[in-house]
Amino acid sequence: MYPLNVSIARQPILNRDWENVGYELLYRDASGKTDRNVNGDMATKRVLTNAVTLFDFQDLTRGRAYVNFTPDLILDDFVRKADPAKVVVQITEKFAMDERMETKLRALQEAGYLLVLKNYTGQPRFHHVLNLFDVIRVNFKATNSHFQREAVQKYGTPHTAFMADRLETQDDFYNAFRMGYKLFQGFYYGEPELVSVPLPPLAETAYGKILRAIHQAQSSDLQWDIECARIIERHLLLSYLFLREMKSILSTPPSRTYVREESVAHAARLMGPPGLRRWLWLVYMRHNNITPDDTLPRRAYLRGRFMEELAKNSELDVDVPNGNVFLLGVLSLIEKIAGENPAYLLRGLPRDQSGDAQAYSLLLRYVRWYERQDPTLVLPDIRTSLDKRQIDRIYRMCMEETDTAILRMDTPI
Repeated sequence: MYPLNVSIARQPILNRDWENVGYELLYRDASGKTDRNVNGDMATKRVLTNAVTLFDFQDLTRGRAYVNFTPDLILDDFVRKADPAKVVVQITEKFAMDERMETKLRALQEAGYLLVLKNYTGQPRFHHVLNLFDVIRVNFKATNSHFQREAVQKYGTPHTAFMADRLETQDDFYNAFRMGYKLFQGFYYGEPELVSVPLPPLAETAYGKILRAIHQAQSSDLQWDIECARIIERHLLLSYLFLREMKSILSTPPSRTYVREESVAHAARLMGPPGLRRWLWLVYMRHNNITPDDTLPRRAYLRGRFMEELAKNSELDVDVPNGNVFLLGVLSLIEKIAGENPAYLLRGLPRDQSGDAQAYSLLLRYVRWYERQDPTLVLPDIRTSLDKRQIDRIYRMCMEETDTAILRMDTPI
């Protein structure tokens, strides 16, 4: 059943000549369905990152991609990771138009982004900023013909195009056309179309390229930090999230809008191969998580870290520095997290086979049993001098580290 597919839904946007001028891109899960458990921030990150890195963007959009952005993604400048020549920034009628948001939108307009206001039904709080928007989408199902006509007459300008949205019949189209609407979308032109591509193994992604650079550094003079910095800089999601890591790692926070390669490389050196490797796996698990929340990614990261700390204080024949112990903890849950077969996921990646396979299995079994906190279970012998109190202390330390790692990813830049 592997590999799985990555899916995006797209719905066409047409002009007055019935020409397709772009698509609105909509989030869909691995099964091709809308997942209400995924919040707006994550949905946009997945849509935009997958569209840019996994799909042929030009073929997918045939023009520009209309993408929904949440208030946090506007205020936190994730939106600036999108190419203004390719991506149209959509906000909804639910936005609070305070001074900070208005300033951000004006800056985006000055930077060349096209701005769209969705589901406009005459909300008073938008009246003073309607001139900010290149496109105003009027919901034809939620408004009457009097409002639809008056909106174009009152606020239409050479700069602002009105889009008739939610059109379902030919009469809807003709009415909107006569009113002066310039763009059109709705089921009359077709329902959102599901477009899918096979999910590639890690070796074919930026994640795999970084893991390969870290692995090669162990046996050569390769400047792994410089190589990793270049890959991160070019990747939409990784470059955005790495800014958060840099803020906590570097004494002077970097610019929000531009990251110098040497700054990324310096932060990568400070993290070291183990730290960067762990961060990368946490990003991957959260970005590809098909479960409702972060419970399993958190558990996988915690399991990997706990196994590493136990292995450092054990005589078992396992190798901690090469990342195998942490990886085993992650892989033990990855199929539940991302729906991916670990063998397919790792296909093509260099692997260090150092250590005894039975020792790794024993360590994993110990941690699984420990997690149950069942006093009737006799834990396997992992050849450690640590007593129960010390092991419990290590586990709590790993819990705190895990929570901090996740919190950094969600802390505004």
